[in-house]
Amino acid sequence: MLDERELTDLMHAEVDSAERPSAVLDVDRAMATGRRQRHYSRAAGAALAIGLLVAGGVTVPGLLAPEHPPATTGTAGGPAAAAGLPAALTTVDPGVVYVRFGWLPDGVRSLQYQSGLLLSGPGVYLGAVSNPVGENWQGVAVNLYPKGVEPSAPQRNSGEPANLTGTRPGPKLNGVPSTFATYSGAEQPEAILRWRYAPDGWAQVRTHGVAGDPAETAERVARTLTFGHEVLPMPVTVPDLPENLRPITGNVSLDLGEPRSWNAYTEWSPEPADADPGRQRARSLMVAFSPYRLVTDPRDKAYVDPNATLDGHPARFDGQRGKESLTVYDVEGISVSIYDDGLLPAGGTRALFRKLDIGPDAADWLPYLKR
Repeated sequence: MLDERELTDLMHAEVDSAERPSAVLDVDRAMATGRRQRHYSRAAGAALAIGLLVAGGVTVPGLLAPEHPPATTGTAGGPAAAAGLPAALTTVDPGVVYVRFGWLPDGVRSLQYQSGLLLSGPGVYLGAVSNPVGENWQGVAVNLYPKGVEPSAPQRNSGEPANLTGTRPGPKLNGVPSTFATYSGAEQPEAILRWRYAPDGWAQVRTHGVAGDPAETAERVARTLTFGHEVLPMPVTVPDLPENLRPITGNVSLDLGEPRSWNAYTEWSPEPADADPGRQRARSLMVAFSPYRLVTDPRDKAYVDPNATLDGHPARFDGQRGKESLTVYDVEGISVSIYDDGLLPAGGTRALFRKLDIGPDAADWLPYLKR
């Protein structure tokens, strides 16, 4: 488990780029916790008590099947079909799934999808991690960039800048030529494949340290991606928020080696979409869900002693200067965390929790990130 310092270090390591996912599956929660440590130090412990997902095991294909599978756009290894969208994204809706994996190489341990305001700015990220926890990132990363935004250089573990060292033609994707870009400083065999998913909109597949030829793997992943415009499912709907709040980020993660290990969150901000990203995140509301995991050992870094009871459920509440952090444990088998930077009325986290309609099947919910 990560302690608060490690969580903060992890967050800072990710701030400069969303190109390189963390070696830890639950980077989204780690970053969310780190952002809030400046307001309430106990909130990090509360988030940890939900349970950081542990990557491990083998792929379980049954966990990935959607109830209503989207139409496919190609066959594994076959010719590219409609590998794109009708138009480049001018705004990125955090409540929409724009892309899903088709084929993936062996050894994938965890999956993550995020849309809206990423750490690098507005965009879409889809990732498959294959490295064990604690090791440098290995896997597949897909990025969709908004209209007019150019793909950036990958971030290196060494901290050294990655310089473009060459390009070469790639296959035709979405009916247009693609390009393989090569950068300095790769720690593992790497391929970066870029093409236009729509006029004036870039897509990128990056493979790093995965089995097989990295370029062939990147091409096969790209050819079998499914593009679309579907609602991003969440395990619980969050109702009756203040009218001045708009969603800025949607995120779901899935651990393939741990049964029913997932997390999901949405973040809202009162700032306009054209505001500086840092300003949008400076004051926000986040509601997160994950399966409940009982931790009874006080020496476990995920252990938090609840300090309250809410509607019969153990809970952890912290608040100061109008900001609140609330985690309610084992509600129909899930834990709910609400982080409010003073955007709700006093006691608003508890009132919002009571508005959530958490059904008896909430703990069995799974995100589907692959067709």
